[in-house]
Amino acid sequence: MMLRDLIRNPFGVVFTEPWARIDANDRSDRVGKVSARTATLVTCLTAAIMLVVLRFVVMDQAFQGKAAQGTIDAAYWLSEPLGAWLDPYHRLLLSLSWVAGSVTCYFIVPALVVRLVFGLKLSDFYLTPHEYLQHLPFYALLFLPVGLAVLLVAQSPNFQAHYPFYDNASGWPDQVVWELGYALQFFGLEFFFRGFMLRGVVAELGSMGVMVMIIPYCMIHFGKPLPECLGSILSGLVLGTLAMDTKSIWGGVTIHVAVAWLMDGAALWLKAHAG
Repeated sequence: MMLRDLIRNPFGVVFTEPWARIDANDRSDRVGKVSARTATLVTCLTAAIMLVVLRFVVMDQAFQGKAAQGTIDAAYWLSEPLGAWLDPYHRLLLSLSWVAGSVTCYFIVPALVVRLVFGLKLSDFYLTPHEYLQHLPFYALLFLPVGLAVLLVAQSPNFQAHYPFYDNASGWPDQVVWELGYALQFFGLEFFFRGFMLRGVVAELGSMGVMVMIIPYCMIHFGKPLPECLGSILSGLVLGTLAMDTKSIWGGVTIHVAVAWLMDGAALWLKAHAG
C-alpha cells in the first residue's frame, strides 16, 4: 500500500480496491470443518451471546466487586502478607476484573469456537502480524488525525468525565498495570470484531461482512461521548476493511492502544495540572 496512491485516490485505496480483492479471494463454500452459512450462523450467535454477557455480567458492578474481593480473599487464604499487600489495590482489581471478563468474551470463547467448531488455527483468523511493518506507516497516518482530535477535545468536561478510565491510582506501578491490562482488553476487542467476526462471515458475505460488524461495534460505544460514538462507525469501517485485506488485526490493535493511552495520558496530565 503506497502513500502516494492513498493521496491520489483515498476512497479507492481504503475501500473499493480492498473490497474487490476480498470478494474475489475470500468467498468460499466452507470455513474449516463447516459450511460458510453455518460459520456465519455460529459467528453471529457467538458474538451476540458474548456481547450480552459483557453487558449484563462483566460490566455489572456487583460482579466486579465479587471478583475483586474474591481475589483478595484468595490471597489472604494463601498468605496473610500477600492478602495485606493486595488489599489496598481493591479499585485496581475491580478494573482488572473487567479486563479479565472482556478478554474471556472477546478472545477466549471465540478462540475455542475457532478451534473446536471450525477446526482452524487462530492464525487463520487474522492473528498473524502479516506485513505489519510494511503497513505501519499507513496506520500511523490514520492515527494522526485521531490523535489530534483527542488533544483538541481533551479539555472538554464531557471528555474529562469519562477519562481516565482508571482514575484512582495510588502511584505509577498500579497505573502501569492498569494500562497494560487496558491494552490487553483492546487486543481482545480487535480479535473479536476484526478477526473472529469478519473471518467467520467473509466466506458467506464477502466484504459486506464489514457492514455487519460495525453495527455492534458502534453500539458498544453507547454511553461514551457522541464524537467518539460517531467516530467508531468510521473507524470500524476502515479497520475492518484493512484487517480483511491484510489478513491481520495488529494494525488495529496498535491504533486502538495508542489512542487509548493518549486519552488516558491527556486526562491524567490535565488532572495533575488542574488549577
